[in-house]
Amino acid sequence: MTGNLPAAESTSPPPAKIEHPVKESDLTKVVLTAEAVNRLGIVTTTVEKRGLMRTRLFGGEITLPALNASANSNSQSVYTILPSLAPAELVRLAQSQIDADGQVEQAKVQVQAAQIALNRTEQMRRDKVGTERSVDDARIQLGLAEANLKTAYERRDLLGPALLDVNNRSTFWVRVPVYVDDVSGLNTTAQARVGGLKDSPENVSRPAVPVAAPPSANPAAATVDLFYAVKNSDTSLRPGQRVGVSIPLRSDDENLVVPWSAIVHDVSGGSWIYQVLETNRYMRRRVQVLRVVDDQAAITGDIMAGIEVVTSGVAELYGTEFGVGK
Repeated sequence: MTGNLPAAESTSPPPAKIEHPVKESDLTKVVLTAEAVNRLGIVTTTVEKRGLMRTRLFGGEITLPALNASANSNSQSVYTILPSLAPAELVRLAQSQIDADGQVEQAKVQVQAAQIALNRTEQMRRDKVGTERSVDDARIQLGLAEANLKTAYERRDLLGPALLDVNNRSTFWVRVPVYVDDVSGLNTTAQARVGGLKDSPENVSRPAVPVAAPPSANPAAATVDLFYAVKNSDTSLRPGQRVGVSIPLRSDDENLVVPWSAIVHDVSGGSWIYQVLETNRYMRRRVQVLRVVDDQAAITGDIMAGIEVVTSGVAELYGTEFGVGK
């Protein structure tokens, strides 16, 4: 019976009351004089709808290049795919590199000696004082010496570049372990960006070029390794350093794109652009930043392609709106 009775009308006041409600878009319109536009350096462009490369941030590690600096080297080192070595292990590795360098020099001397012996025996044969068998023996010794030299080079290459030259390297490699199921979605042949571990547009990054490296993987972590070469002209990178690597994704999606300079942030972290309504008349519009690639930003919000937005003088315009501008 209780459920069929009409509900008693409430006489209590509402919990909240909004006086003079105004839409967000009606709050932010700025009108400037032509002189003010010139003084603020206002420059505009149109919003485009196009593809903007999508990237995904992975953790990477700075390593030595796998290829040895030796001019005679054609093989690759396994050193860079090993985990970071302890100081004592690095000392032993450096000693092994010195021993391998010595074996290469010894093998070179043996080749030179074998070549001299072969030349001598061939001259003796032409002078009718030597035998054909002596020439054959000398050729065999030369072949063995050359084989030993090749083996010495390959052993040296396996130990990687000299550790004592690491501080002067202008180029490093970056090893990026990637989960095996994520590899197919990455554009592994495109240039990546190496920067900090935090994916922020303010972080300084540098280009990294994919390189061919010894295939390597970690079965325990179900990852495979991607390798990139990165310049170290400012010597800020060090072997073993952790870095963030932004690798392009395979995607044909299109987004609304504006220059990154068109975005201004408020004190609450909100992102805004200034749309040009008409000559010298601007309206602040809220947008959401999807991603930033170089100096371009993919955005979404209550906007459309083709509208005109401010790209230079945005901060000055924002300051003018709130009374702190020029």
